[in-house]
Amino acid sequence: MKMRRMAAVLAALAVLVPAAALAQIHMDIEQHGASRLVVFSVHADMPEAAPGKTAPIDPVRMAVEMQIEARFEQEKARSAADRAGAHIVQEGSVYQDERLVSMARTWNGEQAGGLDGSSAAALTVSLETGMEIYLDELFDDPQAAFAHMEEIIDSQILESMSDYMEYGDLLPMPTDSYSVNELGLTVYYPQDRYRYFSGESGSVTFMWHEIADYIGESSPVYALSRPQEVNVSRLRGALAHGGFDGVLNLRLGMELSKVKGAVLLADPDYTTDALVYPLERMRGFAVEIPKYAETKEDDTPVSALRASCISYHGLTTGKTGMADLYAIFGEPDAALVYDEDAAADALLEPGESLFFEEMGCVLQAHFDEEGLLACVILRDALPQQLP
Repeated sequence: MKMRRMAAVLAALAVLVPAAALAQIHMDIEQHGASRLVVFSVHADMPEAAPGKTAPIDPVRMAVEMQIEARFEQEKARSAADRAGAHIVQEGSVYQDERLVSMARTWNGEQAGGLDGSSAAALTVSLETGMEIYLDELFDDPQAAFAHMEEIIDSQILESMSDYMEYGDLLPMPTDSYSVNELGLTVYYPQDRYRYFSGESGSVTFMWHEIADYIGESSPVYALSRPQEVNVSRLRGALAHGGFDGVLNLRLGMELSKVKGAVLLADPDYTTDALVYPLERMRGFAVEIPKYAETKEDDTPVSALRASCISYHGLTTGKTGMADLYAIFGEPDAALVYDEDAAADALLEPGESLFFEEMGCVLQAHFDEEGLLACVILRDALPQQLP
């Protein structure tokens, strides 16, 4: 209620005082002893005050700055980090386009109140008004959208969740903390409801192609959420870099230790010849290393990246068919049918994979038994089990 009252005051101020253009939200890292803090700040081009005059007020900037401090408690974090013996590790992200800016921050270690724990906070604001954009404002029919998102949580997360998960209360889905970026929309849970094995508070990311049908033209994320058309040049460029580009900046050949420094990994699953580490905050994404590498585990280069929920420059799981791959790349360099046992050994659904050697890496497009793309895997070489 306090934030909504502030919104009303600032909205009225915006009518009286023209706002300067909000240039950029910066995310900086501050080191306080053993603590690492994320700090968001507003950078705007403000006109200089005329001689003898007060500089004009920018209501948009004022609104964003007030909401950043209220939501992320940056001064409290600094005070907590300056306590003797405090150890705080914060991670953050920021996405900005012409219409909105979306920020998120996780806080692990000593919290503002002095107890150890994990928390997440997020804020999405309009760059036209400076006001917070609430989750229900993104959808034409919020209740239908939320029901669809909860169905995804139920079928794709809860059904596979370990019985040993102490904090796995994912339904109903929280709607008061979320962020957006190029890949999709992420909702954040309090630590007493959903926590990873690592101890960090949990989140669920929905790819744009999963929820685009619920987002209308009036939504501030309409353009961001539109389904990707196949873009062959960008696809080949991404393959040349050996990774899923964008916010998920992982590459084939990265040492596992560097991957662990960039993203949160769950304990590995195993295929016949690889260790597969799921990304805790990115549903369906995983990195692989060879099971029998001669190097130490953390020193082993990533041999494969996989995504079972992605729109990869137009290659979209659940929508793209085999004919689309033939149209782009022609005949595959290899193909392999996975029956139920072989699929289980490979951590895939039963179906068929097409392999294309492109731009210095191997694209494995795996299709389910209905002929729809089920998983995109980038490999450094063709699998040994191919005939």
